[in-house]
Amino acid sequence: MASPFTTAFDKLVDESFKKWHIPGASFAVVHGAETWTKGYGLAQQDPPKAVESNTLFYGASTTKAQLCAAWALYMSSEANQAKPKSEQVTWTTPLADIIRDDFVLSDPVRTLQVTLEDAVSHRTGLPRHEASYGYEGVKTPKEVTRNLRNLYLHNELRTTFEYCNTPFVAASHALETLTGKPLVDYLRETLWSPLGMNDTYGGYGDASAAVEKEGAILAKGTVWSKLPTSVDEADGHLAEEEYMDLSEVSGAGYVISCANDYAKWMRCWLDPSSGPLDDAMIKELWTPRSIVQPNEVYNELFEGLSAYSLGWFVSTYKGHMLYWHTGGLIGGGSYVLLCPDIQFGVTFFANVQDASFKLKGLAIEILDAALGIPEATRTERTLVDQEAVNLYTKIVAKAAGAREKLFPSELEMQKVPLALPLKAYAGTFVNIGYGPLNLTVAQEEDIDVLKCALPGTWRNDLLLQHVNAEHWIVSRSSASNPWRALLRAESKVGSDGKPQAWGVAMEPAMPDILTWFERTT
Repeated sequence: MASPFTTAFDKLVDESFKKWHIPGASFAVVHGAETWTKGYGLAQQDPPKAVESNTLFYGASTTKAQLCAAWALYMSSEANQAKPKSEQVTWTTPLADIIRDDFVLSDPVRTLQVTLEDAVSHRTGLPRHEASYGYEGVKTPKEVTRNLRNLYLHNELRTTFEYCNTPFVAASHALETLTGKPLVDYLRETLWSPLGMNDTYGGYGDASAAVEKEGAILAKGTVWSKLPTSVDEADGHLAEEEYMDLSEVSGAGYVISCANDYAKWMRCWLDPSSGPLDDAMIKELWTPRSIVQPNEVYNELFEGLSAYSLGWFVSTYKGHMLYWHTGGLIGGGSYVLLCPDIQFGVTFFANVQDASFKLKGLAIEILDAALGIPEATRTERTLVDQEAVNLYTKIVAKAAGAREKLFPSELEMQKVPLALPLKAYAGTFVNIGYGPLNLTVAQEEDIDVLKCALPGTWRNDLLLQHVNAEHWIVSRSSASNPWRALLRAESKVGSDGKPQAWGVAMEPAMPDILTWFERTT
């Protein structure tokens, strides 16, 4: 295969950048013994700094495969193998056996049943609960793990693929407990240093030290202020996002790296002789554990159903097995795809929201070239781009119809006013699992509402608008992110005539379950 970064490909990148308002991206491709990397566009706007192949980007959830690889290396380590057989850690070891005091779920039976492989294959039964961490008191992997006892379970154990970050955080904390080392140190010792990944870091704190001392460039995340399917999409603007620390999510998504280093990371999977993972480890790590439901976005493009192994999605494409993973955060995204049949891998990083969907078609274009598909007959890139548009169309349609689904009889309701003036409902309310809800009175499109900036990792704003009696509709979004979710809420007035509590459907996967926040002020 010749260099994938042809004039024709550069043109496709330019078209994608214009279509999706992408400031910059970097790519790495490995095929056989060859490696190519290239940067496009800007890593930062002011002052302008071009993307190079060593420009740092957030790897986000592509971290998960690195956590699982580190666990595989620990299991084969002398420290683990020297233990009596009954005490050695394996993928089927219950997490509670490793971190008994910290790993406790709301169901005591489930607590004892969840194994390490359950935690890192999205089959624990926990939903995302993304607003439940990152605030004061739940800002370390240990604290995030200990908070799981305060969160609802959703599905039965090992019955349903349900993407969830927090069990990976618990697995990270368990590895730190066993090794006595911060995860970043163990990853650097067992993976990054042996592979020569010298520009890879764990969290913003680790990366910022390199930025300050060595002059490394960390790409600045951005969000386009309008959804791609909006009629006024062209009137949007590019908003820069603050750097995210992400140390609290640890092995679920905190790695910061570059195209050069991820080329080395991909190669160690395609050619085990080049790195610390052997054939047996790779086979185990790539063995599917969960079947991804047919309606999941992860199945799009690929043949049949996809599965999830240990930190990797597993799919079939044109008769070839693929192992891949997306990564996403506020203002950025990443993607890694491996095709061992042809000793091929492609990765990209970009500094725009939802980049893993917006640029996936370019990764597929490079894969098709490696598979020898003539350029004139390559249609999948266009299909992938359309799938991204379809995804946004579904989001907009879901949001547009959410109010009617949440309150189907609103037009026929007997209108009952609030028991108290709106300002009386402001104040601080706390839930043990989700932390504080600090409500203030605000105006949104000339309507008085209650507003709350959630203090967690994902920086969401809640806008609560009265519907009827003590029932409310909640719009959840971040300040510059056009994504919105509509939820329902209830207020509860006590016998003393004061607001006593708020119930908010904080977990979108469980829209009928209210999380109750009790008043503190």
